[in-house]
Amino acid sequence: MNSPGRRRITVVLLDKSQSRELLSLGATIASLLQVEIEAVFVEDDALYRLTGLPFLRELRVDSRNEARLDPARLTQEWRAIAKQARKALEDSAKRAGLSWSFRVWRGEYDSDLKQLASDSELLLMGSQGIHAARRFSIHSRQTTPVSQPLKLGVILDTGISRQKLLKTITELLQKPEIRLILFLFPDEDPSWEQALQSYLTEHDPDNHITVVPLTDSKPATLATQLKRAACDLLMISEHSSLLQGPTIRRLLEGLPYPTVLVRQ
Repeated sequence: MNSPGRRRITVVLLDKSQSRELLSLGATIASLLQVEIEAVFVEDDALYRLTGLPFLRELRVDSRNEARLDPARLTQEWRAIAKQARKALEDSAKRAGLSWSFRVWRGEYDSDLKQLASDSELLLMGSQGIHAARRFSIHSRQTTPVSQPLKLGVILDTGISRQKLLKTITELLQKPEIRLILFLFPDEDPSWEQALQSYLTEHDPDNHITVVPLTDSKPATLATQLKRAACDLLMISEHSSLLQGPTIRRLLEGLPYPTVLVRQ
């Protein structure tokens, strides 16, 4: 567990293609919030078990040949990717002056993801759908003017999720590198609308926050609504009602951005 007063963001790495972008983005958020950064490379146990199926084949991009999935080769490839990811994390953390750690974890991505970093305040995951990644560099943010702030979308829904989520975005609002978009679902509680208006009046007197109403929580429809806002990163509470139905993987497949889970 984290020591009292220590805070951490965990970056979840699933493959090589997004590792460097996610780690750089994680370092940016960690630097803005002054928290530690941890990277966890996931060896998906479900994928590993598939290698035992005799009828399953993979198409090798380099040779264009089909071959049976080899458990030993898969493990070897995972270790090579993890080694590269660790080096990328070290480079990003050192440039940002952050404390960092790295580990490899094997488990069921769908069912165990929220347990792999139970003591972290934030959990950063890459989009699993079609996503044109924007490259982030904490180094360039420190040494050159930022021409385009980080556009952070936040899904703010009902219940206990609000308290921690609002605390986190209030911290980020103090940073000129952040522009905030609040995605809101209709709420039958009139006191919540009043509380939100009071919050915006206090923390955003110059109206820099954009408020976007959401009309449907189904993954496909939700993804369409979120794409229109063209954010760089989506933030959501782990207690959000959106995470209670579909698995995390299914939700991420529909979302167009990397996602940060804010945890209690």
